Amino acid sequence: MIDWIVAQQGILSLVLVLLMVCEHFFTNKIGASLTYKLWALIPGCLIVNNLPMSLVSMPSNSFTRYVVGVKPTIDTAEFETVLFIWLTGASVITAYVLMHHIKIWASIEKQRAIHTNAYYSNKATTPMLFGFISPKVLIPFSFKSVFSTKQQALVLEHENIHRKHHDHLWNMSALIIAIVFWFNPLVWLALKSFRINQELACDHAVLKDKTDNEKLTYAKALVQCAEHSSNALHFTRGLYPTFGEKRTMIKRLNAIKQPMRNNKVLAAGVLSVAALLTINTALANAPVAETKSEAKINEASPVKRVPPTYPEKAVQENVEGFVVLSFDITETGATDNVKVVKSVPAGVFDKSAIVALKQWVYKPRIQGGKGVRQIDLLVQLDYQLGASLDTASVEKNASPEVERIIIPPKQSK
Repeated sequence: MIDWIVAQQGILSLVLVLLMVCEHFFTNKIGASLTYKLWALIPGCLIVNNLPMSLVSMPSNSFTRYVVGVKPTIDTAEFETVLFIWLTGASVITAYVLMHHIKIWASIEKQRAIHTNAYYSNKATTPMLFGFISPKVLIPFSFKSVFSTKQQALVLEHENIHRKHHDHLWNMSALIIAIVFWFNPLVWLALKSFRINQELACDHAVLKDKTDNEKLTYAKALVQCAEHSSNALHFTRGLYPTFGEKRTMIKRLNAIKQPMRNNKVLAAGVLSVAALLTINTALANAPVAETKSEAKINEASPVKRVPPTYPEKAVQENVEGFVVLSFDITETGATDNVKVVKSVPAGVFDKSAIVALKQWVYKPRIQGGKGVRQIDLLVQLDYQLGASLDTASVEKNASPEVERIIIPPKQSK
């Protein structure tokens, strides 16, 4: 899991920066609707960056030999620490989201408000679309006293357009990405830009056929929402965007005051960059031909080998043998898909061999400046008890393609 998360950081960070720049500088030039749709690049590039390994992996026929002695040590502290930190952060954020979701859900009145398609909630300081599966429009109890009849209609239209755009599903996707990659600060900065684009796109859909008077009425409703919103559910508004979020208000009011102009040339340029980025991501994963010198450099080169533990029962019974394992090397050099190909005696040393191999680290195979997964490598672990190695036994099980790595057993003092 950690290996996969690390492998996504390059393309994810690049896309996030490009989208934030686009939101900040080009929204008023290429239009709110197109700018918002560009955020689909994030899941798109992540999908392309994770095409099935059979399409992008590099097979390897490397076969390594490893002789196992008695009483080795196994060190997994570094990997476990990183995994613990990531799990802690993801769990805390998930728990926080669930807590607020449950609180808001419990506050919803069971019957719809009169003459609206919305529900009252004492947790809604301004109108909001709440929920990820079956979203509901929530309004505060002061809704009818704060807004005029025309403003109420425009506000509810805004929230229903959120639902029409399936923004609840996009918000859920954005939140999942934020939780998985919580340690990347660009994710949280981009989440804010995403919300701004989402609101601007919704405003544009509401006002595209409205008169100047209706646009003024809508702008006043925005100001009133900002005046009545509180900071009590600030983070919750980040999870479930509300109609009156203060920090996006200036941009929204400016968009109403100065309608956006669609620059077709600039829009075509932005779309071209988006297409090239997606295509380049796919090409970066595609295997390329190697020269002999490159192949030599890219051979599976071990960086860290954790010796397997010789099973105590096998030691007591004076049992020796070997295990042949197949495995992959990930883009970051970790081992993956560890499987037993052959073991003699069957099942005696399997668990010990698998546990050890999963902790081995190799030099990543680099092509085009990017790590490439290697698949179907083989390693043979020979379990021997003697202080002097049983050369005859080793040669008997040897293969012409075996790279012999002889590790003698530790001697008792």
